[in-house]
Amino acid sequence: MKKATLAVQTIEKRIAHADHIVAGIPSERQLAEELGLSRNTVRIAVQHLMEKGVLVRQNNGRLNVAPNHGPKLRTLCFLAPSGMSSDADEWRQSVEGLLGGVFHGYDVTLRTATQGHWGDPVIQEVLSSFDGAFFLAPAEKIPDWLAVKMRESSCRVVVLDQDASAMGLPSVVLFPPSSENKLFDHLYNLGHRQIDCLNTQEKGAVVQARMAVWKEYITSRGLSGQLHSLEKRKPVESAYELIRDTLHDGLPLAPALFCTTGPAAIGAMRALYEGGLKVGVDVSVCAVNGEGIGRYLMPTLTALESPPRSLYLRQASEWMINGGEWRGPLLIQPEDIPLFQGESTGPVPG
Repeated sequence: MKKATLAVQTIEKRIAHADHIVAGIPSERQLAEELGLSRNTVRIAVQHLMEKGVLVRQNNGRLNVAPNHGPKLRTLCFLAPSGMSSDADEWRQSVEGLLGGVFHGYDVTLRTATQGHWGDPVIQEVLSSFDGAFFLAPAEKIPDWLAVKMRESSCRVVVLDQDASAMGLPSVVLFPPSSENKLFDHLYNLGHRQIDCLNTQEKGAVVQARMAVWKEYITSRGLSGQLHSLEKRKPVESAYELIRDTLHDGLPLAPALFCTTGPAAIGAMRALYEGGLKVGVDVSVCAVNGEGIGRYLMPTLTALESPPRSLYLRQASEWMINGGEWRGPLLIQPEDIPLFQGESTGPVPG
């Protein structure tokens, strides 16, 4: 294969995968360095693509994709907080699977980007460059000023894992706060009248709602329980340290422990084991989300399990790809969440 042909194919592949939207078309010098080719070879490839109407050179000398080149390509972005979790990976894989399955054959491409804070310029770049964005929200509530930008942007934004429908943004939530009552009813039916809450996530909108449901449940049923909270960057380790220190210091711990997340439950169960307590016998542990691994832990973790995400992402994908108005309620969420009853919960100790 001629080197110029290789350069042509490489540039065309980048355009097909929407690389130019994120970083633009590199200069001839940059392309030569990246491909290990001479600038003259790259210049021949660029000239060929300009003659084909694929590339145009702007007045400042920079290369760009011709406005009317090829069929209309829908460019979508999966935008997540930096340091993506296993749950973020599941969201991303669900979007990719949906686009590659149900929407196979559509002229659409998906890119992944991460942001570190609300003022991160990556967010503005996504809003100004892409046709649609799946925005996986961090723990904190989306600021009003950013919600306005999202609504007014030509980029169609759908918020994942946080209910931003009151801000006028389509949202997909898999675990409505009220679904936690399944966990509490399960513990109650096992005879538990003391249920503590363990949280090691930042107290954002989602976690605050989960703790509020726990508090409301124990109050309405006349139960007792206390909050154990340690907000750090590593939720598994934080949960382990918090429960380990609680046991070591002889502080009270209820015979039932509700964890706001799966990672908190995993850390807590390890600390209980090392403390000589048997999970599911001495202390029952349950969590909102089994993170896809709850069934495979030892002991298996009682948890609410995520329904197939693709079922709730389809409408959002259609809206981004096909255009038109959003139909129906802005909030998409399951009516019922399956509860996996694992070995980590059992009757209240006698």
